[in-house]
Amino acid sequence: MSTRENRIEKPLIQVQNLGKKFGSMEVLKDITVDIYKGDVVCVIGPSGSGKSTFLRCLNRLEETTSGHILFEGTDITDKKTDIDRHRQKMGMVFQQFNLFPHMTILKNLTLAPVKLQGRSEEEAKNQAMALLDKVGLADRCNAYPNQLSGGQKQRIAIVRALCMNPDVMLFDEPTSALDPEMVGEVLNVMRDLANEKMTMVVVTHEMGFAREVATRVMFMDGGYFLEENEPKEFFEHPENERLKGFLGKVL
Repeated sequence: MSTRENRIEKPLIQVQNLGKKFGSMEVLKDITVDIYKGDVVCVIGPSGSGKSTFLRCLNRLEETTSGHILFEGTDITDKKTDIDRHRQKMGMVFQQFNLFPHMTILKNLTLAPVKLQGRSEEEAKNQAMALLDKVGLADRCNAYPNQLSGGQKQRIAIVRALCMNPDVMLFDEPTSALDPEMVGEVLNVMRDLANEKMTMVVVTHEMGFAREVATRVMFMDGGYFLEENEPKEFFEHPENERLKGFLGKVL
């Protein structure tokens, strides 16, 4: 189990004794973890282990049952916290793209910055076009979502989150709904973000991406984080027996 004792800066996100229940079913159990600015944390594990629930708790799309989550020093599990303001700093990319089908791509990208952040249409459009150009989709700005491939839609979903200028990006299995030949184009965008030192928490089944891009890999099973380490040690010298069995099946 790796430690972060040599880090002197404060964590961007502090998760303290997090628990989550759905009725009598305990999905997350006493999770404590720090995420620092510039970290790329990949969370892996079998289906049903609590990975997506953990991610959704980070921006309170799921309400926690116990524990605390501090984001940039603010306890966002406190019901008095203006969670909508903090969510604007936490970009979220889902398995499904959740684009507005009746709006052009450009309108999908500019709507939230204008409505929620009060930015001008021109400023929002200029940023959106610059980001579209970075992901190779500037020529699709006037298209509608149903005119795009799955890989293009997911790249647009990433750009939409980036248009809010977030401090952290959360990815919930962003390639799981894509055809295999489209996975690479989405992972390439995420690699570029990692190279630009964007803080990212990624729930993924893409082991090659986790090995190559992550600063830390965390293994989750049964609602617990059972092991975490830097990628090389994590994949080549796992300590937890459950992790050894999992890696033996997926690698």
